[in-house]
Amino acid sequence: MIRHTCQALLLAAALLPHAANGQQHKLTIEEVRSLAEIRNPSIVAAREAVAGAAGRAQQAAAFPNPSVTYGREQTSRGDISASQNIVALEQRLEIGGQRAARREAAALRQQAAEARLAGSIAELRHKVTNAYSAAVASDRTVQLASAAADAFARARIISDQRLQTGDVSGYTARRVRLEAARYAGLRAEAMLLRRRNYSNLATQLGMPIDSLLRANLTPPTALPIPAVADSIASLTLSRYPELRAAELEASASAWDARLARRERIPNPLASAGYKEERSGARSESLRGFVAGISLAVPLWDRHAGGMAAADADARGRVAQVAAMRIQAVSDALQTLEAVHTSDEQLELLRTQLGREGEAALRAAQSAYAEGEITLIEWLDAMRAYQEAETSFANITAESIAQRATLERATGLTLVR
Repeated sequence: MIRHTCQALLLAAALLPHAANGQQHKLTIEEVRSLAEIRNPSIVAAREAVAGAAGRAQQAAAFPNPSVTYGREQTSRGDISASQNIVALEQRLEIGGQRAARREAAALRQQAAEARLAGSIAELRHKVTNAYSAAVASDRTVQLASAAADAFARARIISDQRLQTGDVSGYTARRVRLEAARYAGLRAEAMLLRRRNYSNLATQLGMPIDSLLRANLTPPTALPIPAVADSIASLTLSRYPELRAAELEASASAWDARLARRERIPNPLASAGYKEERSGARSESLRGFVAGISLAVPLWDRHAGGMAAADADARGRVAQVAAMRIQAVSDALQTLEAVHTSDEQLELLRTQLGREGEAALRAAQSAYAEGEITLIEWLDAMRAYQEAETSFANITAESIAQRATLERATGLTLVR
């Protein structure tokens, strides 16, 4: 934790000067996650909740304070008077184990607060990873749209030259102009989407969007998933932070129910002190000690309502945990299936893209420029490449986002 915090502080200090100078600073997904963790208010609030729970746990273990009492009695008849001075120390004695029950319940709630802090951190990392992968995908989309727009801008120049020499028809020239305008519009849309995605990421980081736009986001790496479905289910049940917090809260509620039953046992009030008594005409002084004990009689209030309410709360917590366990495992397995589907789609696209796809596109552009293929054939080649590359970028971002969801549930490291 301290190491990540130091890294994030160094990153925040280094990023802004680079941005101000117009230089690019390469950002990794782990750097961005660390930066978000120290800047996000929800994490600060969760940490304060842990501190508050720790204070309540400390207070629950405290013994009740004693009381000091002083009393004086004075009576007289004629020349005879009598007086008593009594100083006593009173202490409430918890003999039914109430303090132990309060201490256990508070300790469990402190652990639940710590689990919720871990859940807040995991949720933030999940959101940041989604925003980061979307921003990287939009970078690629802008790059593709800009390349296509530039290609059609050049094609328009070639088409206008051929129109003057009579090598192409007026329809062909108008079609090229229309496609050039269309891809220019697609580039503008891609740039707007990129700014929106970067704005979302900048919000998570608590930094200006313009500084982030000047940074260079390193594409995240999708790590393989070593676990099978049964392992994913087991890891989810043991590591999912919100489920862990709910289980701890259920255990704390069970201790609350025990406390409610133990509170039926009256706590005696013991007292001990010093007594001075003066009586008689000569006011002779007598000294000694006093001791006493008082005990409430459970005649009218037997705490039946409190016990029933605490038992019902405990049963309700157990039922909520059972429902959360079923839902958590179901969500994790669905995410695992979605990850496998995305990976299969990416593998199919990967064999058709990359250098071979770029080479095929350049060949089609050269063939059209030299008049070897028709406009329709070139448009088909351009659209196929554009759609395939855009799909690859979007599916890659979706695969990263799904891995981040699986990370959140299982605690595995699936994105780097």
